[in-house]
Amino acid sequence: MGNYVNLKEKAYDLIKNKIINLEFMPGDYLEEKKLSELLNVSRTPIREALARLEAEMWVSNIPRKGIFVTLVDENMLNNIFQAREYFEPAILGMAFNNLSSIKLNIFRERFLNYENLSQEDKDKLDNDFHLYILNSVDNVFVQNMMVTTFEHVVRVRKLSFDKKLKKRINESNDEHITVIDFILTGKKDEAVETLRKHIEKSYTYYLGLLF
Repeated sequence: MGNYVNLKEKAYDLIKNKIINLEFMPGDYLEEKKLSELLNVSRTPIREALARLEAEMWVSNIPRKGIFVTLVDENMLNNIFQAREYFEPAILGMAFNNLSSIKLNIFRERFLNYENLSQEDKDKLDNDFHLYILNSVDNVFVQNMMVTTFEHVVRVRKLSFDKKLKKRINESNDEHITVIDFILTGKKDEAVETLRKHIEKSYTYYLGLLF
């Protein structure tokens, strides 16, 4: 039983990571048999992994056609950023007193040296900062609720990798620093509102890039 569960988890993790990293592109057809051969896993755990991935919006099961990687369309982007805009500011409020000034200053220093990073490292820094806030919440239900959303954001960033605008990258960088400065000086309401506006601007930015 334990080995079967491990195979199911292996299949789930491998397929999801290939989707996030664009090895399986939006709209790609995923055939169970080929996945089984590619991942060296039998078709039953593949099937169960795909059902879980469908529930998390990574794949779509289209009747009489099969399983396809979900498209990142306007509706998908809107759902991702609507969740972020409503919940992330609240999460920052919940985590506020748990945030370490040492870690925040490390993030601040990295954001100040943003220009020296590759685009891939810039995206990782951005993601790491938001995940740090999420992981500082003393509520496992809140964390679990948002993990999939953050993973979808990673795929959005990768899809827009070659289209990024330096002006918005710099603005986003400054917004992160402002949020950190408000946290370090104990200005909770200002930090929460600045984060909300940052996510709102990010939504508009990615909407323009991808559509």
